[in-house]
Amino acid sequence: MQPWTIDELMHLTRDELCWLAADLEWTLPAFEAGTAARHTILASLDSIRRTMTRRGLHH
Repeated sequence: MQPWTIDELMHLTRDELCWLAADLEWTLPAFEAGTAARHTILASLDSIRRTMTRRGLHH
């Protein structure tokens, strides 16, 4: 699994970004701290927040 990049996320709508963030947050507890998968999810969530901020969107 690769983290979502800001370039990829810029093409998504606000609703798609919110659904993606919710899905990632829901899956996060399934992975132990320090694992690569958990790091990937956290990096993707950070990119989603940055994208929404850059575009002036709120969730």
